[in-house]
Amino acid sequence: MVKGVGFAGLTVAAIFVAGVVAAQGTPGAASPSVSRSFDRYEQDAAVTEGIWIEGAAGVAQDVVKDAVGNKTTASTDFGAIRASYGMDMFEAGLTWPFWQHNEVEVRQGRNVASQGEEGPADLSFYGKALPLRTEWFDAGAGLRLSVPTGDEDKGLGLGEVGILPFATVAAHLKPLDVRAHGGYRFVSDVTPTAREAIVYGGGLFYTWNDQLALRSEINGAIVDVPGKENLDLILWQPGIDVRLPMDGYDIVLRPTGTYGINDESPDWGFAGSITVWMRP
Repeated sequence: MVKGVGFAGLTVAAIFVAGVVAAQGTPGAASPSVSRSFDRYEQDAAVTEGIWIEGAAGVAQDVVKDAVGNKTTASTDFGAIRASYGMDMFEAGLTWPFWQHNEVEVRQGRNVASQGEEGPADLSFYGKALPLRTEWFDAGAGLRLSVPTGDEDKGLGLGEVGILPFATVAAHLKPLDVRAHGGYRFVSDVTPTAREAIVYGGGLFYTWNDQLALRSEINGAIVDVPGKENLDLILWQPGIDVRLPMDGYDIVLRPTGTYGINDESPDWGFAGSITVWMRP
């Protein structure tokens, strides 16, 4: 039920925003492209030339009920800043999750207990190169490095250094891009809060016009849990990128939804960001 409500609300919001902006233009190839992954920006097989500064916030929730009707609700709210610089086939940047709030509520009949933790999460840096760039196909690789700035005892970080080498590819079927990426996250030491994982994803990125792009992504991770069955997370993440040209820079609005495809993933989520894009 929670998944259905979240999905319906997300769909209505997406259709409304798309309709308003699309009314201002017609479909076709666009330049510059505004089509970038929201959650996997670093691994995305694309380069945003110039300076990209993005402020994002969002929420995700997961509800589990047992056989007798007791309900556990886990929710996460976050705020983050992403900054990148790109040129030709190279891009590098960082993401600073300056605030994250995790809360778990357990409801047993009329009794309700909750516990929450908040603080900054792990800071990350990345760099990537796309040496193969053609009219029809792009391919490259990169590295994402996370440092333990979040408190692992509060569930806000790994507590260890995380290293994620990845490969990324894209096929250009104008005005549609098909993109995919994959990598493996190593940690400096495996602990209950720091696990190694296969990280993968991909999606369709449709450029409607030079001010609107539509996204539909499947992103996942297979987390290694020693001695137990792996944790398999699979998310569908639809979204819209709206570019508003200004004098000397662009503003980009990026509403994005999350829908958990399997039981191990969060039920639903919604996030959005405002970006200042200073193009060369």
